[in-house]
Amino acid sequence: MLTALPPPSGRGLHIPNSRIADQWDRADPITHTRMVLQAIEATEVVFARTVRLLKHWNGTHSKPMCSWNNKALCLGCLDEPMPLVNALRAFFTYAADEIDKGPTPDPAGVAGPIPLNMPRRDVHKRLSTAKEYIDLAIEHEKAGRPLSAQHALHQVLPELVLDADGTQEEAARLVRTILTGGTAASGLGLATRLNTPTRPRAWGD
Repeated sequence: MLTALPPPSGRGLHIPNSRIADQWDRADPITHTRMVLQAIEATEVVFARTVRLLKHWNGTHSKPMCSWNNKALCLGCLDEPMPLVNALRAFFTYAADEIDKGPTPDPAGVAGPIPLNMPRRDVHKRLSTAKEYIDLAIEHEKAGRPLSAQHALHQVLPELVLDADGTQEEAARLVRTILTGGTAASGLGLATRLNTPTRPRAWGD
């Protein structure tokens, strides 16, 4: 059970927080819950499923982001049904842009900015790198390279998506490109540059 008190004026509640000098945080969990439920209904549950995937993504890092920050950013970009991979791309695109601008505001407009739990520059890099892998996975899938798409998705969700070897698919692409008069580095594959660290994960924690 959590103790909460109504503020002297305005919306929201005062919730105990022993980690700050005032000992109380102002928030509006009722409005937050309503907004999340509306998003789940509007997206035909895609919102909830995307949030769960993002929890897995966030948990692959030694220093995770604030999970409420991710959910708040989802509220700003997921408002209709779509395939999950498109929802992930929408989130990472929107989140990277918003974090680049500044802290995430409280969706209810009651509390202060939502903490990130790590430097904003590092968060932006992490989000941008994830977006690049999701974009790459979608492009591989459209081009008929499911193994390469799976390998790209594995970089974002290593606990949920098994890794795959797209070497043969890439070799076949290079042969087709050369036979049709293109260069070996055109399109995806060799021409695609990602900010990839030396380790097999997408982010250098």
